[in-house]
Formats: sequence, structure tokens, C-alpha cells
Amino acid sequence: MYVLGWRGVIREFFRYKSGVVGFALLMFLVGLAIFAPLLAPEPIFYNWYVPTYWSQQTLPKAAPPEWINSFSDKKFAVRQVLDPINSYESPSAYNFTFIYNYQYDIPTYDIYFEIDSSIANNSKMLMLVDLIRPDGNKIVRLIDLKIDQPFVRISLRSLEESIRKIFGFGLAYESEETRKNITERGLLKVLNPMNVIFSSTGEGIVFGKTKPLKGRYQFNVVIFKINPSNKVNQIKMIVTGSVYGLLGTDALGRDLFGGVVWGSRIALIIGLGVAILSTLIGVVYGTISAYVGGWVDEALQRIQEFVISIPVLPILLIMAYVLSPTVWNLIFLLVIFSWPGPVKTIRSMALQIREQLYVLSAKAIGLSTWRVITRYILPQILPYTFALVAFSVPGAILTEAGVSFLLGSQGTLEVTWGRILNDAEKYSAVLTGMWWWVIPPGLMIALAGLAFVLVGNALDRVLNPRLIR
Repeated sequence: MYVLGWRGVIREFFRYKSGVVGFALLMFLVGLAIFAPLLAPEPIFYNWYVPTYWSQQTLPKAAPPEWINSFSDKKFAVRQVLDPINSYESPSAYNFTFIYNYQYDIPTYDIYFEIDSSIANNSKMLMLVDLIRPDGNKIVRLIDLKIDQPFVRISLRSLEESIRKIFGFGLAYESEETRKNITERGLLKVLNPMNVIFSSTGEGIVFGKTKPLKGRYQFNVVIFKINPSNKVNQIKMIVTGSVYGLLGTDALGRDLFGGVVWGSRIALIIGLGVAILSTLIGVVYGTISAYVGGWVDEALQRIQEFVISIPVLPILLIMAYVLSPTVWNLIFLLVIFSWPGPVKTIRSMALQIREQLYVLSAKAIGLSTWRVITRYILPQILPYTFALVAFSVPGAILTEAGVSFLLGSQGTLEVTWGRILNDAEKYSAVLTGMWWWVIPPGLMIALAGLAFVLVGNALDRVLNPRLIR
């Protein structure tokens, strides 16, 4: 047998370009998994499937990545958090003025007002917002709302009365025929009110077909105290923008970068967990089968052939659906069906090793079967199992992604690349042009598979005597 020390193995491994590239990709994935809490807030992982959490994040929905502004002719509005430029308090009310300088072609998805206040028991405050556009036109009482909570987050798109006023302003510039057509077909429910606010007046304003109206938008906010003891501590205006982050958001307003980053941790846990456990079981199983021989070898080989012939994916789907859908249950199920993979290879290696003189000598002096296997055969086989583990990881990751994709909401409770793809398919991301929802998780699955294949190929060349040059 050809034996290299650890230093020799490392030195030979990095002689191969595939090993260097695979190791770099692997370190990238490991870095994402380890530093996930630093790259993306931890609540993203625990609240990925909690709609109320994402409704509080004030992120735009179905927004592409922010960096596309560098490559697109049309500029998308970016996220801004604005403080009032002027504020005035009278005995009965607060007056705030916000200025939003709009210089984009694609308007923001939504506008929020966050108000932190102190309100006396059983009391309320009244909030009124007027909008003055750059062309001098006004939308009076854009927001007319009573506040009865110490902290409120007001979404302009969620207020039906505000939407009616916005479209009322826009419809005044449409033809009678267009107004009638919109009313009869109920199109106001699907049209974007932000197009009206940030477009020039004229025919087609409600459809966003007129030119963007760039300039200074002034939001005048008046909050009536009603009760003199009521107080506004802080107020902010949040312009969500129409692009967000490195990977954008999905149709539910979730940060896809956070999902992909945390998904890398789950992918590596499943991939490495399944590969290591299944390979160790296969190594011990194949070694015992080869060394003992006889009817035991025949029986063990028939069992292995039966298990490996089972259609894995349908059985996994059924069992994952019946059992509690957790990562650990999925690892357990994958190991059950993955261990037969390396058995034939390990058995053929063990058959050669058991005929070596040092093994025959150990048997001759009366060493037990288990001692011979653990001391003289397994140590010769274990170095090659590193390559087997590396080759097994991509299959485990792809299988998990397939199960998560097919089971969807019935799959694992944790965010995984497969479930992100399932959500993208559910909301027709490809048909609606949301490529940023499909490509990143799919690319990460491909990179993970490529990394371990390249590492496994290099290890195989280093540790397999038949491939050493």
C-alpha cells in the first residue's frame, strides 16, 4: 500500500488545480455558515416563515438587488430613512415637515411613518398628512388616521382611504373612457398607487405611463394631541425603495441574502452529516463483509443490494411528511438510504488487504476478528474515505434540496435553499421575471456540489494508489 503522511497529503493535494479551486469554494461556504450571524441578523433564521416579522421590517416586496442600478438604464428608488427637516410644537398639535428628493425612474414600493409617542390612558391622537408634489399639485389629507398606540408603523399602501385619494388625484387626468374602464374592471386593486404619486400629470398617470416626476416631495404631517398630556417622542418617514440589498427580496418582502446565507449552514450540516455517517457505516459494513466472507458476506451483500435498489426520493418524501419535518430527521432518513453507496468499493479494498502478510500473521497468532479489522484493515482504508465523504456530500445536498422543493411548506421548518426555490416556484418567480429569487439559491446548490466534487477528485488522486503519478 502507498502511504503518505499528513504533510505529504496536503502538499500533494494542493498540486492539483481542482483541489485548490475546490478548497477555495469550500472555505467560502464554510465562511458563510460560520459567520452567518454576522452577515445576516439571527432573527431572519428563526422568523423566515413568520409573516408578522417581515411585515415589521418595512422592506419592499419583489425588489431586485440594489446593485442593478449600476447596470440598468432606469434607476430604481433606494431605501431611505428620513427625519423631519422642520418640527414645531403648539399647545394642541405637532407639525413636522419631511422632504424626499426623488431622482429615480422606478418609484419606491411603499412609504412608512413610524411614530413613537406617549399617550394617556383611553386617549387618542389624530394624524393628518398632506403631500405637495414638485409640480405644485397637492394631495390633501393623504393620511387621515387616529393613533391610539404608543408605537405605530403606518404603511401608505395599506390604507384604503389613502389609496382612494391617490387614485382620485390621478383619475382626474384620465379620459372619461379610461376612468369608466378602470372602474368597471376593478383595476384599481392591481394598480400601483406609487406610480400616481411619482409620475407627471397627464393621460396614463394611473398606469405609470407618463414621465417620472423628479424633484422635492414635501410631506406635511400634523398630529393633534387631543389630550394635552399626549406627546410625540420621535417620528420617522421610511421610503422602502424599489431595490434592496445584495440579493433583493421575494414576493413576501423577505431578505433573500439572509435566507441564502442561513441556508448555507443547513446545507453543510445536512451534507456533511449525511456523508460522514453514511460513509462510516458503509466502511464498517463493507470491511466486515469482506473479512468474514462466506455466507455472512453473501447475506450482507444481498441486504446492501436490496437497500440500494429502493427508490429513495418517493420513500423520503413519504417518510419526511409523516415524521416531524426537522433537519435531524432528514439527516436520519438520508443516512438510512445512503450508507450502501460506498459498500462495494470498501469491500473490494478490504478483500485485497485481508490477503496481506501482516493480516494473515495477525490471524495466525490468534487475534480476534474485531481486533484484526480495527487495527490492521480499517487504518488502511480510512484515508480513502475522505474522498468518499467529499463525493457523497453533493448527493446529500441535492437530495435535501429536492425533498424541500417538493414538500414545500410540509418540509423542514428551517430555511433551506430547496425551500427558497419552492417558494419561488409557488409565486411564479420565473414567469414574473424575479430572477434574483431563483438564481442565487440554485447557484449555491451548484457551487456546493462543485466544491466537494473538486475536493473529492483531488483527494482521490492523492490517496488512491492507482491514480498516483
